[in-house]
Amino acid sequence: MADAAVAPTIAATMTPSAAVYCGALSASSFLSLPYHLPLHVSQNECRCSFRNLSLAHHLSLPLLVSIRTHSTTALNKLESTEYGVEYTKWSKQLDDAAQMGGLHSGPPGFEFIKFPSTFITETLPQDICLSQDGLRVAYDVTFQYQVLEENLLPVILKYRDFNKWTQVVSMAGASAVQHSCSEFNISNFQNQRGIIQTRMEENLRWKLEGDENTNDPGVYALVVSLQLQNVDLPSQYSEAVAQKQAAAEDIALSRNQRLQEITKATTLLLSANQEASKINNTAYVNSEVILTEAMLKAEETLHAFQNEADVLVSAKDSYNLTTDGVLAFMANRLYAEVPKLKVSAGEPARLSRKDEL
Repeated sequence: MADAAVAPTIAATMTPSAAVYCGALSASSFLSLPYHLPLHVSQNECRCSFRNLSLAHHLSLPLLVSIRTHSTTALNKLESTEYGVEYTKWSKQLDDAAQMGGLHSGPPGFEFIKFPSTFITETLPQDICLSQDGLRVAYDVTFQYQVLEENLLPVILKYRDFNKWTQVVSMAGASAVQHSCSEFNISNFQNQRGIIQTRMEENLRWKLEGDENTNDPGVYALVVSLQLQNVDLPSQYSEAVAQKQAAAEDIALSRNQRLQEITKATTLLLSANQEASKINNTAYVNSEVILTEAMLKAEETLHAFQNEADVLVSAKDSYNLTTDGVLAFMANRLYAEVPKLKVSAGEPARLSRKDEL
């Protein structure tokens, strides 16, 4: 109960920060220890009442040390998914090392400037960029990044806290996306979205992580990945593309129809050629047959006439016939071979030559 009685007396008319130091001064005075007040605590503020001086003499040394220790330290907690750099607002001092999750002690009035140790997802507001050929493209982009423990101190020195740093990261990400859009034509956004997303991620790394060749640290952020979630092309361009595709389909259809008609015509031509060839072959064969038959018939006729001529010559020679006698011989043979013969002859035809035999 003794320490409870001393504390209200010490801090009766002082600010909380002055009460801490004056409380330490009172306890030190009891032990005859030297103590120097900080600049922000005046002697006038230390209106400490020593009415309970006799009671304080009965306090043990361990209790006084405990009072002094607790009055000059404070506790702060970091979550397991947080980094923290200790900052004391009274002395304006920033620690040079980051702390991990857990309960940490420090001087009075200290606090942690906190940053997440896990991945941070940034969804850029839907915006419009210009393609290389000057057309407006609306996009939705999300990316993930992380701050490394060794980069916490330069981040705090340059951007002060997490909120201001994330604003800079977001603006750098938007700049990287805008720059990437300007490297591609509007048609590439239809058939090369994967390539565009990769290029956006490369530019984002350059903006956030910096460039070792130029000693540019960027904004001290480590890029994890980037997703190009959506791309909206201008309506006029979409309509023009649709019309072009429809025209291309009509052209392709016409070409297919042309090929079909050419195929039909070629088929008919081949059929006609085959039919003509068939007719020509048939005519040729028939003509060859007729010619062969005519030649055989001619040969037969010639052979018959030759035999007849041989017979007549033989008869003429054998019977010493004159020309009229030969004619009479032929007439007799004709009468003998034909049972009923009718002959019509004009004047002055001579039908009978029997006297010549």
